Amino acid sequence: MNSKIFFKLLPVQIMIVAMGSINSVVDGVIAGRFINAASVGVIGLFFVMVNMISAISSVFLGGSSVLCGRYMGMGDIDKTRGIVSLNQTVITLIGAVLTVICAFFSGLIADLCGASPELRGELKLYIIGFSIGIIPQLLGAQVAAFLQLERQSLRNYIGVAAMIVSNVVFNITFVVVFNLGIFGLALSTSMCNWIYFIILETYYLSPKAQLRYDIKNIYWEKTLELIKIGFPGALLVFCLALREIVLNRVVITYAGQDGLSAKSSLGMIGGFFIALCLGGGAVIRMLASVNVGEEDRDSIKDLIKLSFTKVLIMSVVIAAIVVMISGMVVSIFFADTTSNVYHLAHQFFVIYGLSIPLIMVVQIETNYLQAMGQNICVNIFSLIDGLFSVIIPAIILAPVLGALGIWLATPIGIVISAVVYPIYAMIFWKRVPRNSDEWLLFKDDFGVPDEDRLVLRIKDKDDVSTTSQKVQEFCTGKGFDKKKAYYSALCLEEMTRNVVEHGFSMDAKAHFLEARVVKKGGTIILRIKDDCKSFDPVDMAGHLNSEDITKNIGIRMVMKLASSANYQNLLGLNVLTIEIA
Repeated sequence: MNSKIFFKLLPVQIMIVAMGSINSVVDGVIAGRFINAASVGVIGLFFVMVNMISAISSVFLGGSSVLCGRYMGMGDIDKTRGIVSLNQTVITLIGAVLTVICAFFSGLIADLCGASPELRGELKLYIIGFSIGIIPQLLGAQVAAFLQLERQSLRNYIGVAAMIVSNVVFNITFVVVFNLGIFGLALSTSMCNWIYFIILETYYLSPKAQLRYDIKNIYWEKTLELIKIGFPGALLVFCLALREIVLNRVVITYAGQDGLSAKSSLGMIGGFFIALCLGGGAVIRMLASVNVGEEDRDSIKDLIKLSFTKVLIMSVVIAAIVVMISGMVVSIFFADTTSNVYHLAHQFFVIYGLSIPLIMVVQIETNYLQAMGQNICVNIFSLIDGLFSVIIPAIILAPVLGALGIWLATPIGIVISAVVYPIYAMIFWKRVPRNSDEWLLFKDDFGVPDEDRLVLRIKDKDDVSTTSQKVQEFCTGKGFDKKKAYYSALCLEEMTRNVVEHGFSMDAKAHFLEARVVKKGGTIILRIKDDCKSFDPVDMAGHLNSEDITKNIGIRMVMKLASSANYQNLLGLNVLTIEIA
C-alpha cells in the first residue's frame, strides 16, 4: 500500500519543485532576449534572498508536515487542525514583515546580495516587484503540503499549471508589451504566486475540507517544537545560500565570468533535474511521519525499501536522460556551441546529472531522519551537505583543475554527505547496527513487537470469513478471555465485511483493505484501513435513529461493544481504530 500512496503523492511534489525551475528558465529567457544580458545576472544575484525566504518557509513546512503526520497517525484530527492553523498564522505574519523589508529597504538588500553599482538600481526594482508576491509564495508552499495530506492532487496540478501559464503570459505582457523591464519581470512572478495560492486555498471553502483554518484552535504551545523540527531544513537552505556566495567568488577567481555564467545557468534549471529527488524526499518525510505516529515498523520498512529500489532506479533513469540532453539544454542559454561558456556549462551539466542518484540517497536519509525526530543528526547533515562538503573540495581542486575542480566538488560533496547517516547510526548504537531495525534507529519501545500484532490483508468475502477465527486465536493466545476475544473478532469481521460489500463494489477499481489486531497492555486495538470512498462509521453511528434498531445493526453492535472508536481519512485512506478494553 505504501507504494500505491507514494506514487500518487509523488507527481504533485515533483511538479511543485519543478515549477520553480520552469519559471526561472522562463524568466531567464525573457530577460536575456527582451531586456539585456545583465538582467540575467540581476536575477542570479537575488537567488540568495530567494533562498533565504525558502529557508524560512521550509522551517514551517518541514515542522508542520512532521507534526501533522504524527497527529494524523495517532488519529487526533483536532491537533492536526491546530498545527495547520498555527502554521498559516505565523507564516502570514512573517510574510508581511518580509514584504515591508523588501519594499522599503530594497537598496540595503541589493547591497547584501553583492550588487555592483551598475546593477544596484535594477536589482532594487526587481526586489520591490518581488515583494508583492512574498506572502502568497510562503502560504502557497504550506497549503500545497496540506492538500497532499487531504489527497487533493488535482487541485495542486491545476495550481501548478496555472502558475506556469500565467508566468509566461504576465512576462510577455509586462516586459514585452508594456516594456516594464526588470520590474515587470518581478511583478509577473508576484502575480502568478497570488494565482497559485488562491487556486489552492479555495479548497478550504469546501465543507469536505478536514484541515480548515480555525483561529480559535491555533496550537500555539507547539510553536517551538514545530520550529525545532523544521529548523534543520532551514539550516540546510541557509547553508546553501552561504555556499553559493563562497562558490561564486571561487568560480570568478578560477573560472572567470564564463564560469559564473555557466554556474548560473545550472542554478536556473538544476531544480528541474532533481525534482524527483526533492519531491520524493518530501513524500518520504510525509509518509514516514504518519508511520511514526502510528508506530508502524512494517510500513516504515516498506517505505525505505521502496525508496532504495524503485525510486532510486527512477533517479538513475533521470540521470541518464539529463546527461543525454545536457548539450541541448545548455544551448537554450548559450547558442554558440563553440564558445568557452557553452563548454563549461555542458561540462557542469554532465557532472551534475551523474550526481542525481547520490542526491536521491541523501534526500532519503535526511527526510527519514527528520520524520524520526533525529534533529541533531539532521542539523549535522545540513551543515555538512549544505556547506562544507562542497566548499572544501572546491577550494582544494579549483587552483589545480580550474572550473572542472569546482564542478567535481558536487559529487564529492554528496558522497561525503551520504556517509553521515551510517556513521550516525553507529554512534547512536555505539556499535555497528546488527539488523535493519537498528539501521532504521528503532528502539525497543518503538512500535508493537511482531509477536503482539496480527496483520490481515483482505481481498474478498472469503478472506473476511476466515478473519474471525484468526482474531480469536490471536487474542486468546495473548491471554485475553474468550469473551473479549470473541467481541474483538466480531467487531473486526463486521467492519471488514462492510468494506468489502459496500466499498469494493462502488466502482471497478481494485481496492486495498488491511486489518491489524494489536495487543497493548490489557487492551485489544483493531485498526482497519481501506482506500474506498470516504465513509465515517463513527459519525454515522452518532446520527442513527435510536428508535429504529433494525437498521445498521452491525455498526450499532460494534459501537456498543467498543470502549472507544475513532475514524479519520488519512492520505485518502479510511482509517478506523477500535479499542476493546
